[in-house]
Amino acid sequence: MQPSQRVALGVLLLLAFILVAWMASPLLVGLALGTVMGFTAQPFDGWLTRKLGNRPRLASGLTTLLGGLAMAGGGVLVVWIVANEVAEAIRVMQHLLGPEGPTILGPRATHLLATLGVSPQAIQEKLQGQLGRVANLAAQAAGFLVQASAELVLTIVVALWTMNAVLRDWPRIEHHLENLLPLNPRHTRALVEEFRDVGRRAFVGSVLSAVVQGVLAGIGFAIFGVPQGVTWAALLALLSFVPVVGVPLVWVPAAIWLLSTGHPVRAIGLTIWCLVLVMATNDYVIRPRLVGGGGSAEAHPLLMLVGLLGGISVFGVAGVIVGPVIVSLFVAAARIYEREREREGDGGEAPQLTSGGTAVPPHP
Repeated sequence: MQPSQRVALGVLLLLAFILVAWMASPLLVGLALGTVMGFTAQPFDGWLTRKLGNRPRLASGLTTLLGGLAMAGGGVLVVWIVANEVAEAIRVMQHLLGPEGPTILGPRATHLLATLGVSPQAIQEKLQGQLGRVANLAAQAAGFLVQASAELVLTIVVALWTMNAVLRDWPRIEHHLENLLPLNPRHTRALVEEFRDVGRRAFVGSVLSAVVQGVLAGIGFAIFGVPQGVTWAALLALLSFVPVVGVPLVWVPAAIWLLSTGHPVRAIGLTIWCLVLVMATNDYVIRPRLVGGGGSAEAHPLLMLVGLLGGISVFGVAGVIVGPVIVSLFVAAARIYEREREREGDGGEAPQLTSGGTAVPPHP
């Protein structure tokens, strides 16, 4: 093939790739989730393949089915928790907004307002008006959830399809990447291995950090007297996958409830607990270490923090996975380039880069 033809074919391939990526962008969450689910399930899929007499297609299908059942079970759990809590919240609101309902303000809050010269009745009326707005917003949110259910189902289908493709065809994908990318095959293998390891760690780390947030929030709810603390903690752990607003959607109403029922000290304590331990400690200490620790590139925690927060701001929910992967690929590529420059300076053969990020001296 002539150089001009090779360049033209490369440009055409690049344009086609950009168009495919643009068309696939609405499915980014499902593609990212399915890819990291496949990476995470690869050890189990390999074990199941051996148990089934070296039948990889059957093993990948069964592994994908188990993943789908796990996602369906998690979805049913979320719907059950949300439905119960919304029904309970509506019942409480109707009771508070009724003509014979009790006052929203507790006796301590009423006494404090009277001491400050503020009319408790006026505050009561404003709170009742706000509760009415909250009830309307809850109804609108329920309608929005029903409308978004089709998109959720599509995301799950794409994720399971992608997971099955990763489990079944990953060796062939690696081989094609080695042939297509204009890199040394050993460098391509190192980058692909890095992509797989970081994707797996990002998925497992995000799940573990959600569990940690739920446990810390449950402890805080128990300490400061929030009713049904276990249920709210489980809901907080599930909503922690929603960037920025997921966690506050649970603990902020709980703190407002404590304040309105005459427990300002508990409300302040819960706010500090959730801001410092549940949110800041998890986002800036626990999650970056879970995602970045033990990897082949061993990226600095600051870089992993940038990858997490920047990825979430750019890609949304998918940024929890995509951000750390991009940062780690950058670090791995930078180290490969550094080793090549060292080889050029020494005038010898480049040491091979293993998936563990260490240099293996070339064979004599």
